[in-house]
Amino acid sequence: MEHKKPDIHDISDELLLKYFRCDTNQEEEKEIEEWYNAGNEEKERQKFKNIHDFYEAYLLNAPIGMIQGNPSVPETTVHKKKIYRRILLAATNIAAAIAIFFAATYISRESIRKEMAETFTSIEVPPGQRIDICLCDGTSVKLNSGAKIQYPNIFSKDSREVHLDGEAYFDVAHDSEKPFIVRTFASDIEVLGTEFNVNAIENAGKFSATLIEGSIRLTNRLRPEKEIIMRPDQTVRLAGNDFSIETGNANSAVRWTKGILNVDTQDFAELMKKLEMAFGVKIVISRDTMPELKYLNGKLRISDGIISALNVLQGVADFQYVKDYNTDTIYIK
Repeated sequence: MEHKKPDIHDISDELLLKYFRCDTNQEEEKEIEEWYNAGNEEKERQKFKNIHDFYEAYLLNAPIGMIQGNPSVPETTVHKKKIYRRILLAATNIAAAIAIFFAATYISRESIRKEMAETFTSIEVPPGQRIDICLCDGTSVKLNSGAKIQYPNIFSKDSREVHLDGEAYFDVAHDSEKPFIVRTFASDIEVLGTEFNVNAIENAGKFSATLIEGSIRLTNRLRPEKEIIMRPDQTVRLAGNDFSIETGNANSAVRWTKGILNVDTQDFAELMKKLEMAFGVKIVISRDTMPELKYLNGKLRISDGIISALNVLQGVADFQYVKDYNTDTIYIK
């Protein structure tokens, strides 16, 4: 008979709370670990973390006497101290074997947490799409077309780190004890809690960071001695191996999160690359010279489609286009 893997509904919140209280037996411990390891989706790991965080919050705020059945003691405690206290009680009053069991349970639990912190999820956004994700600490991330992000299933005890290639908007959950670090090819960006936009495309050598709210620290990975503390409404761009700082009009950098494409470049080929990524099409420039843009300072709504965008651009540049609907390719002539 085929063994049916347990799903998320097989493990109740009550059993997980019992697990964190160290009250589960060996059979229940095995059931929980099989449930945790059986799932490849975020939901099992997220539920495990949510119940754990709930229990940790309870321990941090509940009187120790309430936890151990003695309401006269007005102290508070954390989970690890509680486990050590139980081990000591077991060793002195019950039996050393019980202490070993509790210690093994704690080590097993720490192993799961370590494994989760060393297991990474990678997301790559297809051209023409945008994706919103929420990290385990409550940080929300908006990923633009073509962006790639890598992050652990849970963050370590000391820091929160993600790796980014492409453009993303971060709204970072505040945690003064765990700095949030965005690692890119050009810069490491460290924050405690803030909102900012990053565009880091390694194969194009392009990097910019725009701060909307709060403060962030940028370290230049190409010149490690260079460090910048950014303020709201500032944009830092990579120029060669150094950073330049601009002030003002920061909101234009995050219009893409609302489905609006900025067209502020004076290079026609670069603009076509931007359209390719935003609309998820292939654009081939089949002419000897590049069209010259008379002026360009505006925005296009992505929901209007690529044909609408090209029609608007024909007002500022002399070119014609043909679309092959079979291959979804646009030829610029």
